[in-house]
Amino acid sequence: MEKNELINVEEVLDLMLDAVCVVDKQGTFVFVSAAFEQIFGYTADEVVGKKMINYVYEGDHYKTHNAVTSLLSGGMVNPRFENRWMRKDGQVVHILWSVRWSEQHQVRIAVAHDITERKVMEDQLHYMARHDVLTGLPNRSLLMNRLEKVIISATRDNTFFSLLFIDINGFKAVNDTHGHEIGDKLLCAIAKRLSASVRHYDTVGRLGGDEFLIILDNLSSSHETVRIKNKVLTEFKAVFKLDDVLLNISPSIGIANYPEHGQTDHELIKYADQAMYKNKQRGLDNGNLFTSITKLNYHLRLNNSHSVLNYNALLADIFFNIGLPVLR
Repeated sequence: MEKNELINVEEVLDLMLDAVCVVDKQGTFVFVSAAFEQIFGYTADEVVGKKMINYVYEGDHYKTHNAVTSLLSGGMVNPRFENRWMRKDGQVVHILWSVRWSEQHQVRIAVAHDITERKVMEDQLHYMARHDVLTGLPNRSLLMNRLEKVIISATRDNTFFSLLFIDINGFKAVNDTHGHEIGDKLLCAIAKRLSASVRHYDTVGRLGGDEFLIILDNLSSSHETVRIKNKVLTEFKAVFKLDDVLLNISPSIGIANYPEHGQTDHELIKYADQAMYKNKQRGLDNGNLFTSITKLNYHLRLNNSHSVLNYNALLADIFFNIGLPVLR
């Protein structure tokens, strides 16, 4: 018995975890190994004789055509490339290909390695690195990146945009009074309300703590900035319901307009921050008000008194205990 008779190449290929594919010059499948079904969901009978490009994710058709053209012309320096395919069940899979062209047989021979799990993990790590873990909003890093792009675009196209620097009044008091769990839930609820206040192409992000930044891109005028700011304030008029705690919370907001108040990211953020602080100091936007409705009602039930004197004394006691000035 000859040595080559001891080896059935197809049986060897079927033992591989990666899929081996053979495609002719017209882009038609000639052969696929058993692992093809594990990775893509199709049996050999379902794909042999069919066009390879029909199974490639539509968004990757162009790059795949380019890779094939480069391979056939001998211009592909690195015989490895990545693209996405559609599984039979409709899921998208990420594939790393190792491929070469056989001039003798006029076919391209490729090995497909499924890297979907790695890609998902990379995407998750990339998302976590650029988004706030608690609220899911863009973090400072992503905010600065987007702000830089908006500045470049506004400079090039001579367009107008604004920043809203937002600080949550009395947030420390919420943590001190109700604990950090309620504080975290409040931040998440605030993130949702801020996102609901802006247009779909604006950016709402969390700078850290109780500070948020909104990038209002491609505005018609500063009047539109004020309109969106007022919409944010309106969102805060509704009581925040967090478990059994009801909170009245207000923001202090500072505005910076490009290019009037700065031409760099740091100049604009600094101006908006200072404007916010001035508004807070002057008590604008209801800047010094925080009340815990649940606590207030509890004290009123115990007191059993509805006199103006006792009510004001109660308010004074609450505001004193949470470290905020008493409104008289």
